[in-house]
This record gives sequence, structure tokens and C-alpha cells, in this order.
Amino acid sequence: MTQTYAQFAAAFTSHHAGWYQKQLASVASFKAFYAALDSWKRSDAKKLMLAMERHYLDLNQLWQSVQHQALGEGDKTWQAGIRGQQDDLLAKIRALGGDDAVEALTLSQREPQLSHSSTQSLPVPSQQPAAGGSASDTLQVSPLPSTVLAKAMSDPVSREVNRVLGNFDLTASAALQDAKLAHELVLDPGLRLEPAASNTLVGAVQQAVTKAFFAHIKQGIDQGNNDHVLGILTQLRLDMHTIVPPSSHQRETLDRELDPEWIATQLSNGALDVHAKFRLILQTARSVCAPIRDDTIDSLLDRLTAVDFSALANIHKAMGALSNEAKSNVGELLEITQEIMQLVRNVRLDALNHQLDVTVRPWLRIHIVEYEQTKMAQLLESQCQSDAQLIVAKTTGWMHAAATRESSAPCSLPTTAKHVFLEAVLDMCFAPVALSEEDTPVTWTLDRLRIQQLQNELQVLLSASALCALTKALAQNSGVQADTSRQNALELVSLLREDGVTMDRIIGMVQRITGSEEIMTDLVPKTLAKNDPVFRLMERQLRKFMLAELDKNEAPGLLARRLESNSQAISAALSSFSMSAVHKEVVEVLIRASRLCSLNWQVYSPWYTKTRLA
Repeated sequence: MTQTYAQFAAAFTSHHAGWYQKQLASVASFKAFYAALDSWKRSDAKKLMLAMERHYLDLNQLWQSVQHQALGEGDKTWQAGIRGQQDDLLAKIRALGGDDAVEALTLSQREPQLSHSSTQSLPVPSQQPAAGGSASDTLQVSPLPSTVLAKAMSDPVSREVNRVLGNFDLTASAALQDAKLAHELVLDPGLRLEPAASNTLVGAVQQAVTKAFFAHIKQGIDQGNNDHVLGILTQLRLDMHTIVPPSSHQRETLDRELDPEWIATQLSNGALDVHAKFRLILQTARSVCAPIRDDTIDSLLDRLTAVDFSALANIHKAMGALSNEAKSNVGELLEITQEIMQLVRNVRLDALNHQLDVTVRPWLRIHIVEYEQTKMAQLLESQCQSDAQLIVAKTTGWMHAAATRESSAPCSLPTTAKHVFLEAVLDMCFAPVALSEEDTPVTWTLDRLRIQQLQNELQVLLSASALCALTKALAQNSGVQADTSRQNALELVSLLREDGVTMDRIIGMVQRITGSEEIMTDLVPKTLAKNDPVFRLMERQLRKFMLAELDKNEAPGLLARRLESNSQAISAALSSFSMSAVHKEVVEVLIRASRLCSLNWQVYSPWYTKTRLA
């Protein structure tokens, strides 16, 4: 640019005849320089914008991860710091790219990382997981005040929750208002969204659509229509769009290699490599799926390699119906295609369940407390008519026995309402009879089944441990040194968990373990009796151990990690009362009880702390 300008200036000052052409050349050179400079600035600004947007989304994921790790009890300092950084980034993005850039960022938040909106039929979960019993309807008294839902829906994360649940025809507000569903999602980290079963309407429709698609392809083959490969690859391309992120290298490659016009051109020239197309699909699926799906992909690749699809590249030349050999190859292709479509549905479901963990559950944990508190307040208002004493009786009556016991205990330390609460919960869990619907406290309506499950599991572990202690003592008396108590415990636990287990079957297993039939008919029932001194001692010690751990007031996630990392210390502590053989199962029960107590206390502590021990 400077050179052409110098040439123009020299020609102009010397009155050279070609000065005008040199002026045009100088202007053109300046325009080229300015265009290059502007392009460089735009490219640099775009890179800066992408970096800030990525940082903003990473901060959002960081906060969700904090919530997930702490099971919804993320530190407010973290939240304030992350929100502050995001606000600063939004201001910079708006200054650099305007409101359009901010809107684009908002839209990008709605895009899933591995699964995306699609018109394809989707697996639909059961929206009524089994838990809580029929009494869960007790909480549904009247519609929530709009301010409660409005507050939850104003949370920026609610947009992502809506997007994830939208894949299952469910909204964030509907999930929050479905007391049973929200409660289960929060308390059961193992709960997963599953494909619709074939005996449901949605599952039947999906199967019918899939069956019709492949029936249409097969009919076309039988009639000599040789466009079936194009139809299959086009359908697979649409299915893959549901799991491959847009604007990604994988999506670009898929769209290019599986473009219908390009495939048609390859078909017309006999250059279609069917193996290569299917390998591309499977390798792309591997790049976005969870490792658990790798074996399925390897199996499909092996099957693909074993089939000869060479004749399919020249099917455009076929006159009439295909040969029997070609039909057989196409039949295998259809089976592989159907399994790939099922694989894609499973990969998408994996991604959605992952987002259920990192997005939906943390959001529900934050807002479900206020939701259930509001519902309880409505219920108590309708039943107690603002009678304060009656409200206290209904919400804390189940704690009176524990409170009386604690107040009369010779202890110099003050007793807190939280400690009384934990004692009362363990009273229910260690009760000799199952918690009935009539005896269920109003604040435990949604969790009656869960309490019953804890009751059953505790009795199973205590019984298995007592029997293990019996078999170990008998083995030692017989001079047997090998200690197989863990293996024996697992066998006994498995047997005791079965429905309809009888005393005869328990006696038979103990006889097999000990290799002796002597006096087992009397010893086993005596060992399992609730009034047996050894059984009662084990029960008291287990309860004392669980109370000590729950009384540490740790978040459930922190408690779980501490117990799992200190497995040897836990086993040693349980060995003092002969329960080390089931230490892993005891830890699982303790973690379940911690989650249950933590949520119940968060929701109902405003009523529990109105007792005289508050």
C-alpha cells in the first residue's frame, strides 16, 4: 500500500501522464489493506467472543457440578462468585457484540451437549416412579401461589431443565409440582429415565413406526425398487442428528458424507461404499457415547465386516428384483440398521440421564424445599385452621417419645431439635413392625415406603450378621480356621431379601454353611428372635453407630464420600459388634438414611424446631 501511494505521489508531483492510473492503484491497494485489517479485527473479535461465551458456559457447568457434588447444598459463596463472573462476562459480550450476542448465548444454553431436539420418535419415561404410596396425594390440596413457581422458573437453570425434560414431554414446572416425581428424582440418584415399554401406548407407537419403516423397505426390495440403501442412510443421518452436536466436526462430516444427493450420485456411478458409510456412522456414535456402549458398537462393526455388500454398489444396474444373495445381504443390512437406530436411542437416553444428574436434580434440590413447605402450610391450614397447638401436635407428635427420652437422659450437653429428629427417625427405622399408613407422620407421607424399605434392610443386615456370628462360632468349635463370613453374609443377605422366605430355608442354608444339622432347628430361630440378648445388643450398637454418623451434620454427598473412602475404619468399627461382614451394605443404608433425613429436615425444620427442645 505504501509503495503504490509513493508511486502515485511521485507521478502527481512530476505531472506524469499516468498519475491517474497510479492514484486508482493506490486507492485499490488501500481498500485491500483496510479489508484485510477489518477481516483480522472481526476474526479476532469472534475468537474473543467465543472464548468469553465458552467461559460463561463453563462457569454454569461449574456451578451445576458444585450443586451435584454437594447434593444440592452448594456453598452460597461459590454461587455469588460464579454469578458475579458471569455478569461481568455478559457485560463484556454485550459491549463487544451487542444484544444479539447475548441472545445467541442464551440460545446456546438451551442446546444440549450430546442430545438435541428432533422430530424423531423418542424414548419416553414413566413419569410415575413407584415411591411414597398412595398417600402422596395428601399434599395436593390447592394450586401453589404463582409467586412460588415464578421464583423457581426465574432461575436461569430452569431453561436448561425445561429443555432436558422437554425431551420427555415434561416441563420444569410440571416436574416440580408432581410431588412424587420430584421427590423421587431428588432422593433416588439411581432413578433413570427409561425407554417406553412395549406394553405402553408410546412404546407400542414407536414399535409400530419402526416396523412400518422396515416393512416399507422390504416391500420395495421384493418389488425391485433398488433405492432402499439411500432411504436407510438418509434415515440414519436423521437419527444421528439427535446425538451429534450441531456446529461440530462430526456433524459436518456426517452431513457431507450422508448427503442424499451425494449418495444418489455415488449410486448412479456404482461408487457407493456401504461399508464406509456404516463405519462412519458407528465411529461417530462411539465418539459421543458412553463407554458402556462400546461393546455394542464393536459387535456391530464385526457383523458389518463379515457381510459382503459389494453388490449393493451396483444395484442401480439391476433389472427387476434382486438376486437371492443380494436380498440376503440387504436383509442383514436392515438388521444392522435397526440395531444402530436402537443404539442411537440408547446413546441419547444416556446423555439425557447424565443431564438429569448435572442439571435437573440440582435445580430440583434448590426449589423443592420451598415447594414442599408451601404445600405443607396449605395442608396444615386446611386441617388445623391456624390452631398453633394442633399444628405442632400434627408435625412433631411422632418426635415426642424421642424428646422425652432425651430430656430424661443424664447428659450434660444440651439436646438440639435436630438430634431429637434423628433419634425419632431411627425409632421408625428400628421399629419391630412395618410403618403403616395410619401411623405415618404427616411430614413423612411421601416417604412411608422408603421408611419401610429401610426397616426391612436393617432387619436383613442384623439377621444376616447374627447368623454369621452363629456359623463362625460353630466353625471355630469344629476346628475350622477359614473365615468366609463375608461370603456367607452375602448369601444370607440375598436369601433374606427374597419375598416369602421361610425359616426352613434359612435353617437349610445355615446347615449347608456349617456342614452340620445338629440343633440348627432350635439355634437359628433363637438367634433371630428380637428378644435374643445378642441380637438386641447388635441392634443397639448399630443404631448408636448410625446416630453418631448422622449427628455429624454432613451433607449427604460429603458423608457418602467420607464413608466410602474410610472403608477399613468403618469395617473395624462394625467389627466390635460382629457386623463387619456387611459393612458395605451398612454404609449404603446409612447414605440412604442421610439423604432422607437431610431433605426432610430442610423442608420441615420450621415446624420441628417449634418444640420445646428447639
